[in-house]
Amino acid sequence: MSRISLPKIALFGLGVAGVLKLTVEFMPMMAIAETPDDTPPVPVELAAAPAPPSYDASAPGKSGMCEPSHLIAEAIAEERALLKEQRDTIADREAKLALAEQSLKAEQTRLASLRDEIGAQLKVIEEANNQDMTKLVELYRNMKPQVAAGIMDEIDVETAVQVIGAMPERDAAQIMGSFSLVRARLITKILLERSKLPADRNLEGLRLR
Repeated sequence: MSRISLPKIALFGLGVAGVLKLTVEFMPMMAIAETPDDTPPVPVELAAAPAPPSYDASAPGKSGMCEPSHLIAEAIAEERALLKEQRDTIADREAKLALAEQSLKAEQTRLASLRDEIGAQLKVIEEANNQDMTKLVELYRNMKPQVAAGIMDEIDVETAVQVIGAMPERDAAQIMGSFSLVRARLITKILLERSKLPADRNLEGLRLR
């Protein structure tokens, strides 16, 4: 058996392909030729594409483009109402704070005036007390020591200490010498302790009368 060369196989393949191509081209022509002449050709119509759905922008609450816009408008209105409520609340608080601040300033002014008034009264009382003490000291200084000591033995020890402490040392010494021993020791102890701080004073065991 002889072998078939490659060039022959290639030519055979090209021939077969050509025959198939001619067959494909002539088959529609043969079908047209077989169709009766009185049969009109059937027109081929293309199917029309469906029209896109229309949306009514004035109909809120339905599905479409207007629904998100309607929701956004409601959210904006709600946010504005909330902001207005917050602004009203802040304005009310600021008004209350302003009123409280005004009341506080008025109270501070009243207290400052009252403090000045009390200070002025205390100053008047202190000046009057100093004048009275000066007169009392001069009165006891003009007495005889024995008479002055006899009177001071009967008055309260605080007044006696103030009078003795305001006297010149010479006059105070003469009156102290005429005191009873208990009275002289008591006044001496108080005079020594009153120059100390209140926490350092030691007045235990002293009889104030």
